Amino acid sequence: SVDNINNNNKVKFIAIGDGGNELGMGKVIQKIHEHIPDGEKIGAVMPADHLIAASVSNWGAYALIAAAALVFAADNRDDDDDDNNKSIVEDVLPTEEMETRLLHRCVAAGCRDGVSGRMEATVDGMPLERSMECLREIRKVALGK
Repeated sequence: SVDNINNNNKVKFIAIGDGGNELGMGKVIQKIHEHIPDGEKIGAVMPADHLIAASVSNWGAYALIAAAALVFAADNRDDDDDDNNKSIVEDVLPTEEMETRLLHRCVAAGCRDGVSGRMEATVDGMPLERSMECLREIRKVALGK
């Protein structure tokens, strides 16, 4: 259960949030109350052990995926196998095409943008291209380009 997340000290709780209402954002609840409209009403109180706060949660997730892939690659590679790092990142980080298809499938299924409330191919009120720019930058850094 959700209660067990915070009660089990052996398992660290990593959270990604962008608006204050996501599990784990309780780590910065005072800031949410101070800076987020209706923060006292919508702020999640459960703190994460490690919090990734991002303008858009998807972007924080892309960064976490890339970082985890790089750590895994570093722990499981030969010293001279730089291509292995790139391969692991390529295998786990979504491509622009994958993300675009996913968003369009979500809209076709009736999903709405979390900010605009509209059934449109936007992410938190921003054009899809803005998210793709962020994904490109994270991929570029992770792949060392």
